[in-house]
Amino acid sequence: MRSTKRTGGFTLIEMVIAITVVGILIAVSIWRILPAVERAKVRQATSVIAADLQYAQMVAARQHRPVVVIVTPAVQGYMIRDRNGTTIFRTRLLGPGTDYGVQQLSSTPANSVEIFPSGVTPQTTTLTIKNDTFERKVRITRAGHVRILNP
Repeated sequence: MRSTKRTGGFTLIEMVIAITVVGILIAVSIWRILPAVERAKVRQATSVIAADLQYAQMVAARQHRPVVVIVTPAVQGYMIRDRNGTTIFRTRLLGPGTDYGVQQLSSTPANSVEIFPSGVTPQTTTLTIKNDTFERKVRITRAGHVRILNP
């Protein structure tokens, strides 16, 4: 004779349903989180560029010589060096394969910014940082003010 006494635990069907529900919740949360992660990467890259422009101003003042920031859009990076090209102070890559994962880095009106020892520049320059869906800009004015522009 069979015993009608039931032991504790879950049936296989209950476990499959629970795992399916958890899987769906994880998929939905990842779908919602990925754009936020991409925006955070662009924001972080923008902050790094602004800090590096201020670093270039400090190096120019300390060296008593102009410093040049050269933007290379092909590799989504830039280099800070003295005007003669004899000393490279910093090189930074922001493209895919780095922590920043920037897809586009551009500079207008030119791909280089000369910073004089007083901190001023010959022209206002804007650097644009982009991913698929998000864009930020950093501007260094002729007076030497470095600003992160809101989108």
